[in-house]
Amino acid sequence: MRLRLAGDGMLVAEYSTGIDPAASARARALEAALKARAPAGIVASMPGIRSLAIIHDPVRLTTRALSKLLEKLDAGLTTASEAPSSRWILPVCYEQPHGLDLDECAGKLKITVDELIARHLAGRYTALMVGSYPGHPYLGGLDPSLYLPRRVPPRVRVPRGSVAMAELMTNVYPVEAPGGWNVLGCTAAILFDLRWESPSLLSAGDEITFRRVGLEEHDTLYAAFEAGTLHPREACR
Repeated sequence: MRLRLAGDGMLVAEYSTGIDPAASARARALEAALKARAPAGIVASMPGIRSLAIIHDPVRLTTRALSKLLEKLDAGLTTASEAPSSRWILPVCYEQPHGLDLDECAGKLKITVDELIARHLAGRYTALMVGSYPGHPYLGGLDPSLYLPRRVPPRVRVPRGSVAMAELMTNVYPVEAPGGWNVLGCTAAILFDLRWESPSLLSAGDEITFRRVGLEEHDTLYAAFEAGTLHPREACR
């Protein structure tokens, strides 16, 4: 673990210099240990792909004291230290008009569209972090054979629910937003809603798999989620 200052009231505990599921798990375990200790002066903590950012009140908890506490907590971490995670099965429609980059990606990878979909569906993904946009998951576990760079230039608008991939990760856009990931399909599941007690469906550390659905089922699910007659916390298990 390397501790790095990020201003007067933020300390970042780094576990890697790149995308590393083990580093992400370690960061989440450190956050769980910190929350269990609950020292006065902690304002917020945010786990990332390879680090944990801690915002603190330097008057109530100095950087030196927080650093010593984090080093002590890190030394005591075990594989059981991480907070419990949830498992989700998200429905994905790979059919047009949702598979915006499906044909192009298959061509670049020199495989068929069906093979690309099969490899994407076969993955068991872990939310390395949730951020950038509210409820936006960065999912590790993509088949390395599907490695493709981000699109250049990126799209100004990527539809809400788009399931996409870039480099060694796949993700789901919780809102319509700019983005350069390669869009393979779309999920009807709502990932973020301020009306919920916990607005984000997914949390860092959650396990996600995808289930293929056709256009008709996708449209039916979309309408039910939008109307509130179906909730993803029950339907996506």
